[in-house]
Amino acid sequence: MATALQSLRMTARCCSCRNITSRYTSKSIAQRRLFSITTRQYKINPKFKELAETEPDEDEFNEEIEELFENAGARHAFSLPSYGFDEGAKRKLKPTFLNLEDPEPFDEEDREDDDDDISALAHMELEQVREIRHYNRLAAWEMPMLSKLAKPFVPPSTESPLRFRYTSYMGEQHPSEKKVVMEFCPADMPGLTEVQTDKLRKLVGPRLNPKTDIIKMSCEMYPSQAQNKRYLGDMVDSLLAEATTGDTFEDIPLDTRHHVFKVKPKFPVEWRLTEERKLELEGYRQKMMVTDSNREHIGQLVDGIETIKHRLANPKAKEPLPETITAGGRVIGNKKVAVKSTVPQGVRPAKRTMSSVKIAPFEHSSLESIPTTAKLLRTTFRSQKTKPLEYRLKQLRKLYWAIVDNSDALIEAEKSDLGKPAFETCLTEIDWMKNDIVFVCSNLKKWMKEEKAPDIALSNTLFSPRIRKEPLGTALVIGAFNFPVQLSLGPFVGAICAGCTAVLKPSEQAPQTAMVLKKIIETSLDPDAYTVVNGGIPETTALLNEKWDKIFYTGGATVGTIIAKKAAETLTPVALELGGRNPAIVSRNADPALAARRLLWGKILNAGQVCVGQNYVMVEREILDAFVEQLRIAYKEFFPQGPKASPDYGRIVNNRQFLRIKKMLDESKGKILIGGELDEAENFIAPTVVLVDSKDDSMLVDESFGPLIPILPVDDLDEAINIAHDIHSTPLGFYPFGTKAETDKLLSNITSGGATVNDAFFHCSIPTLAFGGVGDSGTGSYRGEQSFNAFTHRRSVATTPSWIEKMLNVRYPPYSDAKLAQFRKSSTKKPNFDREGNEVRGLGYWLGLVTSLGGEGVKGVLVRWAVLAVFAYGSKRVWETKFGSGLPSYLR
Repeated sequence: MATALQSLRMTARCCSCRNITSRYTSKSIAQRRLFSITTRQYKINPKFKELAETEPDEDEFNEEIEELFENAGARHAFSLPSYGFDEGAKRKLKPTFLNLEDPEPFDEEDREDDDDDISALAHMELEQVREIRHYNRLAAWEMPMLSKLAKPFVPPSTESPLRFRYTSYMGEQHPSEKKVVMEFCPADMPGLTEVQTDKLRKLVGPRLNPKTDIIKMSCEMYPSQAQNKRYLGDMVDSLLAEATTGDTFEDIPLDTRHHVFKVKPKFPVEWRLTEERKLELEGYRQKMMVTDSNREHIGQLVDGIETIKHRLANPKAKEPLPETITAGGRVIGNKKVAVKSTVPQGVRPAKRTMSSVKIAPFEHSSLESIPTTAKLLRTTFRSQKTKPLEYRLKQLRKLYWAIVDNSDALIEAEKSDLGKPAFETCLTEIDWMKNDIVFVCSNLKKWMKEEKAPDIALSNTLFSPRIRKEPLGTALVIGAFNFPVQLSLGPFVGAICAGCTAVLKPSEQAPQTAMVLKKIIETSLDPDAYTVVNGGIPETTALLNEKWDKIFYTGGATVGTIIAKKAAETLTPVALELGGRNPAIVSRNADPALAARRLLWGKILNAGQVCVGQNYVMVEREILDAFVEQLRIAYKEFFPQGPKASPDYGRIVNNRQFLRIKKMLDESKGKILIGGELDEAENFIAPTVVLVDSKDDSMLVDESFGPLIPILPVDDLDEAINIAHDIHSTPLGFYPFGTKAETDKLLSNITSGGATVNDAFFHCSIPTLAFGGVGDSGTGSYRGEQSFNAFTHRRSVATTPSWIEKMLNVRYPPYSDAKLAQFRKSSTKKPNFDREGNEVRGLGYWLGLVTSLGGEGVKGVLVRWAVLAVFAYGSKRVWETKFGSGLPSYLR
């Protein structure tokens, strides 16, 4: 369509009617104003229809078309009347000195413009409108008939490798209309050899696109497209003639430096959404859900809408103004002015005053530095620097004094993070760690010694079987927030005494304490072997992406699961110290006052944020009332003014944990017997005793990790055992109260990581006693020597001397029955049981029984022989005293 319009336009421009002066009529539209009228519409020449219906020869058709256009244009031009001018309206200019002797402006030579006040630009616009209307008529009337002569498009074949491209502007004049672009592929040119084709590529130079192997040339120097096309054709002929003659240019490489390829961005193949990719993305989404759940659990994810709703539903009551107390006063001028205090009478402030200790604000470690730090620690370990005994002792001793020097800072930090009293910080954190370090330093030399392998056969003693204690390597220790010093430095000390290099990651929920720990370690320990990384989930994730030889984590089960899965990818051993729904059982024969006092203390220490604290108490109904009454008495004794006003009671670590515990309390169907006071502004929750009637209560199904004491009445110990199994079969701690027979029964039927009889988690306060969980409450243990073992590999070693080679010939081929019999004679042990599984007591058993006098172990045998000797000597003295010398000689 566009090409046809262009052809018609060129034809109309070249026809003779364009040279005939057109005559236009003028119509008066106002006084002394004339307006030109456009040309009138004309009818279609019937000869056009005849030509369209027939199929004449192309030359004959062109001649006929040209003649028709000439005649039509002439007739159309002469059919219009000429301009008319009003002679009376001719304007005469007043003669002045400016136009003297000048010709009249409206003389005969300019008569065509006389009385026409339309500007030249307006005439140009009218001419353009006429031209557009003319082509519209052609498109509407002539083009449909000319379309019958159109030929279908035939794509270029191998016989016509040249491809031409033209530009049309749909009838508008533009310089680019004369431009012709030609493209062809050198390989498509017929009659060329491979060498000639390569030469053609070199001849065209930058016109070759080496990526697509297409030559592109254009021409617009001539006024018509045909001339430019002819020029390009001649150029191709010249190039082909040059390519087939003369030098082949085979020694000249093809230069492609002129062409800079644009890099087209493409999606990586790994990004394709395959089924495996879908599964990977789904796994990532699940992982992020677990991460968000963990953030919610540790208080880093806050639901703003829920917080606002809670604040609106529970507006904070205005506290009464404290009573003013006159305290002496002082004289200002001539007046005595009293000094006013805002502390109510008889009440001590619950919070300690700020000391002069300055603690740096919490600062996240750089994520980029974590891989470098891990690499440095691995390099230090391989250098054997941390293995000597003196090096380990020096690091431990320096750590001890760093704790001593920063004791005040630790007290203030834990007060800021947890509201923890100074007494509890010293008791459970500072003094505990100092004693632990002293104990480790006193016994480390003994622990590092090689052990003789136990229960070795006599024939194997020649090989010196022994066990070497070797450090595992580089360790990662992740601490918890509730006891941020003990639960972080405790396993960290184990890594140091074992000879490992280690990274400590304190809990970000105790930020002030984390910064003090960072200062302690950086100022006291070897920076090439020990360091601290502070931060939250991103920093922990970056640490877990590194390769470690041991990971030690203390915290919740949700994060513990994530760490265990991540460690499993690299088969890294993990020690997990998790929490649990720990039961306490009070039998009918227990002392209710003793049980109430001790269990209440277990829930007020650190505001109940103790992983080994009892999560619920089961009490036999016979002593339920007495037990509750004793709880009230102990509660009043511990907090005479209430726990909120007491300086000896801490706070919940953050608002997230506060809301979690509050929700657990709100959803409980039990009855609050003691406590129940809450203050969100201070994250304060009073020790709260709740009487529940079901094991499915909200306070029993999850670990409270707070000062909640749900009491569940039971009929007997068997019911208590079954309920404990249903709630949590492998808790971290267990606390039975009763007689020895009752507590032994409970210990035999309920499994736990640790247990204390007739008290609350006292076993955890013994530094030399191993501490750890079982099942889903944790894996591995530490404390005392077990801290050393947790980061130590017990390596079995045997040494085969050269002189024993003849005895070992039995193992070398060729094999024979005689060699097998010889081997069995020296190594086979006879069983001391029959086919029914019953023990067979032969002569050796009876000789051993008589020799040991029935004692077990060396100590037991020696004690029995000592008792027998004393008895024999005493019997002899009695006989001599009674019978004198009458004792027979053989008895004497």
